[in-house]
Amino acid sequence: MLEIELTYPKPVPNRSLNIWSNPVFMQTVAEISNFIPWHLVCYKGTTIVAVLPLYEKKILGCRVLKRSSLSYYQGLNLWLEENSLPARKLLDALQITMAIARGLKSNFKRIRINLTPETYDIRGFLWNKMQAVPFYTFVHNLNSELKPLPDKRRDLAQAEKQNYTFEEGLNIEEFIGLLKILKVKKNWNPDCDYQGLGDFIRILYREGMLRQMNLTQQGKIVSSNLILQDGKKVYNIYQATEDNALKKGACSLHTVKLIELLQKEGFQELDFCGSSIPEIARFNSALGLQLKLFFQIRSSAMV
Repeated sequence: MLEIELTYPKPVPNRSLNIWSNPVFMQTVAEISNFIPWHLVCYKGTTIVAVLPLYEKKILGCRVLKRSSLSYYQGLNLWLEENSLPARKLLDALQITMAIARGLKSNFKRIRINLTPETYDIRGFLWNKMQAVPFYTFVHNLNSELKPLPDKRRDLAQAEKQNYTFEEGLNIEEFIGLLKILKVKKNWNPDCDYQGLGDFIRILYREGMLRQMNLTQQGKIVSSNLILQDGKKVYNIYQATEDNALKKGACSLHTVKLIELLQKEGFQELDFCGSSIPEIARFNSALGLQLKLFFQIRSSAMV
């Protein structure tokens, strides 16, 4: 018998939570975004078998699950019996997602959450009359060689002549300066202000969850990104490049240098958190990154 409980985010004894469910990460996102954070916990008897991170916003008295741009995914933590047969694991996972779907519908009026690509069996949500909308992200398997198209190889050759330096270092002011340029150019609208974003960066950097990687020229940052580390996976949550440097291949070189560093450090996968902006999607495709499907779960009433 499976039971569902909503709890304030906290560590789970003898379990390792993903970065999206980490209590410090969730509390930081919630405070900046003015949301209420929850762990939806699934029990089998007294054993926790799943945790799903959620963010609530009360709208006109209704309990609504919202997404924050600070948390691209709401990744499901699922713990199955290691020694079970594959068929049993499949059935157990399905029963758990069905219980979670029922728990979501019984507690919230409207729902919108992004599952990570690892949760590809979404039948439990569909069978409970919820929507599962397909989205895509670009990833790179860090155990494989990057194979860019000829035009990107030309960009890389051009960038190599610009005396760029790839280095790690926190510089919130310069990073946000690049993001402001991106906001104007791409009509990108984060759902928190720049002060809130700066606080998010500062707190997660202090907690050892976030790193800033930069491409510099003569001491000035011309391309920068923020990454989250989650075990052997890395999520590239924000990236921005100065216009003139972009035309000289800086973004391509920056991405290649990041991949090379993560490979040396023993990480297995880099997720670029999305593919929704056409120009960026074309860039990532030409660079040789792989497209991966994930699902956004919605209540059936949402449009």
